[in-house]
Amino acid sequence: MLTSHAYLLPSVPTMLIDEQRGDVTEMIEALSASGERLAAEKPDAIVALSPRWVSPGPFAVDDSRQLRSVIDLPGFGVEPRYDCAGDPALARLLVEQVNKTGVRATVSRRGIDSSAAIPLHFFARARWAPVVPVSIGEGTREEHRAWGAALRHALTAWEGKAAFVVGGALSWSVHDFNLRREVPDGLDLDQRVLSILRRGDWSELEDAVETAGKRAAPEAQLLHLEVLRGFLMLEHVPGDVLEYETSPGISTVLVEYPLHGAENAGD
Repeated sequence: MLTSHAYLLPSVPTMLIDEQRGDVTEMIEALSASGERLAAEKPDAIVALSPRWVSPGPFAVDDSRQLRSVIDLPGFGVEPRYDCAGDPALARLLVEQVNKTGVRATVSRRGIDSSAAIPLHFFARARWAPVVPVSIGEGTREEHRAWGAALRHALTAWEGKAAFVVGGALSWSVHDFNLRREVPDGLDLDQRVLSILRRGDWSELEDAVETAGKRAAPEAQLLHLEVLRGFLMLEHVPGDVLEYETSPGISTVLVEYPLHGAENAGD
């Protein structure tokens, strides 16, 4: 069973820096409010996909009972931490069910990285549900969409209630961020992707990445968005873009996608 929405969550360390300074930004407010709406649905687990966990073989699912934070963004002055409970039974069920669809998946142990730890710090601060981290891979866009669809089928059939969240960024150039250097190519790509997310015209996503300027620096070539696209299972699913935030080299967005009425799509 699924919650009413799937989520694209923003992940950038400056959100934690803002909080430390007492600066409650519009993004932090929107993310916290979105998490409160989800908490009211009382999900039994959160499945969190990270573009910063790239599995070199089959797609990976962390089946740890307790998740430790992966400190994967040194140099920002903060260490994103979200140590929390995992759900080994759900993780193993996902792998079992996904493999039945022909998508290759395996259990692994990695922990919870910044892609999930940062947004969940605001989105689910009270840690009201265990988290199951899942990876992207090194395969094609089609394989990532199949991964998303397989996760959707597995979670829809699960007896509990699961929330699906995708963390990460749109543009991701830490080098330009450190130099405080604006990247017009990245901003152009952002605007095109934001339009795609709002309209739900997912078929334009690959072209947006392939034709972006050389310095656009899309995080993980936006493969995490391809997984979300597959999870939604319909080619035209408009999202509610709640907030967009940009800084030199890095941009993030918070989007909610309705899931009602699509449980049998693609069956």
